[in-house]
Amino acid sequence: MYMLNRLGQRIIVGNRRRHCRCRSCGARQVKAKHPAEYLRRIRCKSCGEFDTLRIGKWADRRGWRYQTCYCDGYHFPHRIRSEFCYHNPNYPAEDAQRAIGGM
Repeated sequence: MYMLNRLGQRIIVGNRRRHCRCRSCGARQVKAKHPAEYLRRIRCKSCGEFDTLRIGKWADRRGWRYQTCYCDGYHFPHRIRSEFCYHNPNYPAEDAQRAIGGM
């Protein structure tokens, strides 16, 4: 599945990752599916208790994928306008051209 980020770049998106919290210890985790969709019991990575994960509503509603950039400033997906992102208005373009061109 494809979607567009804020810069209009097409990005490939797989299954929707779900942001979860543990009811007993409050630790945050990211799961590939909703906790109710798993066939085996899910264990919290922090406290080790079973079936205590719930969906974190704030993190799950937030549009994380719309803030992701895939430019060549970094070799991994990163947040738009981070320090070395090409879309950052404070990006040192002349320094980068000198580094690439060898001047």
